[in-house]
Amino acid sequence: MNVFISYSQKDKKYADLISEKLKSNGHDVWYDDWKLRAGDNLINKLEEGLRSADAIIIIVSEHSLQSKWVMQEYTAIAFSEISKKRQRIIPVLVDQSTVPQYLSRYVYVDLTLDISLGIQRILKALAEDERDEDQEPTKIKRSYDKTYQSLAKALQAGKLTLICGAGVSIGAGIPSWNSLLLRLLESMMVKISNDHSISLKDVSVDEFQRRLGSSSLMIGKYLRSNLGKDFLLELRVSLYRSNPTSCELIDAIVELARPQRNGKPLDSIITFNFDGLIEENLATSNIKHKSVSAEGLRSNPAELPVYHVHGFLPRKGRITRETEIVFSEDSYHTQFIDPFSWSNLIQLNKLSQNNCLLIGLSLTDPNLRRLLDVSNRKDPSNNLNHYIIKKTPDFTNSTKTIDKMSMLLEEQDANELGLNVIWVDDFDDIPKAVRKIIV
Repeated sequence: MNVFISYSQKDKKYADLISEKLKSNGHDVWYDDWKLRAGDNLINKLEEGLRSADAIIIIVSEHSLQSKWVMQEYTAIAFSEISKKRQRIIPVLVDQSTVPQYLSRYVYVDLTLDISLGIQRILKALAEDERDEDQEPTKIKRSYDKTYQSLAKALQAGKLTLICGAGVSIGAGIPSWNSLLLRLLESMMVKISNDHSISLKDVSVDEFQRRLGSSSLMIGKYLRSNLGKDFLLELRVSLYRSNPTSCELIDAIVELARPQRNGKPLDSIITFNFDGLIEENLATSNIKHKSVSAEGLRSNPAELPVYHVHGFLPRKGRITRETEIVFSEDSYHTQFIDPFSWSNLIQLNKLSQNNCLLIGLSLTDPNLRRLLDVSNRKDPSNNLNHYIIKKTPDFTNSTKTIDKMSMLLEEQDANELGLNVIWVDDFDDIPKAVRKIIV
């Protein structure tokens, strides 16, 4: 069998060892002859290799994960597998690095415990392929046992931070971003009509939003300007209009935040949401906490800090002049361009010092992406110490190449930001995933 080995030059000793064993068992091995020049099309070059390669061994290590060249090679291999439905891909782990999730869907071989036994497993996998070339090899369901163990270990050490997005509160009845904008647009239109005798009864809010374009931050700027001093009050009314209380995901977060008997408490929660549902439910469970939404606010060691990095509007209480909400284009730009803003420093500190779990986030926020990228660049190990929970695309047809490609690209995008992806089949599975961290 013709076998191609993908590896970092720093892992050449493993490639040499595997190659020697494969050759002694009658396999043709190709790993030093395939060279790419700058500007070569990786996919095309790989297609050339695959015409003669029957199997691909991918050596996964700290070195390979740090190498952009090798990661591009991984991408080319994964795309070729998607397009040609080739299944003879064997990831081989040679250190304590985390196997990228788009590779862990294959049964991978771990050489860290016993190199000889690991190589025997590689030979066995290749022999099984030779016996039945047309049959897809057995694939295992993605296992996140090691992931949950790592997160549980971080929790017990008091080094786990949750980073929460809109998806956390929506299940409890907090409106989505677009729904919130529409509610505020309605309030603004009523205010304009009352103050200026403009008849808007025939004007559709959807049409108004369409004419403004797709920039929700730009719409936010108009809303803030036209609602004036009533803006924050109207925003709070819109947030809590349906009297939201809790949901399974918030309940799971509260359980995770409850101090553990044999470990330290959750280090912190960072939320991009304005609402106070997490705090309300922490209070109901008698968990000491402190809402932090501005520079100068501090929590004491006995309190769980909940950082509202885009501002905080609790359900009750006076709205002060100092209340700041990152809602419009100008306020977002202010936060984006100020590297020393308290919110940016908090996020960078937690990303640099802790293991972080991102929940209910889509990774489209450019400021968050920038902070993740900065933190990842400063981490020499590139061990993907942070995690994000995402819903698996709905594969109604297993031959839908575009869906598989989208999933692969999402994983690789997350990996490049220092995140490993925990895929769940349904949004209802996210609370279950959070609870698996609790020991």
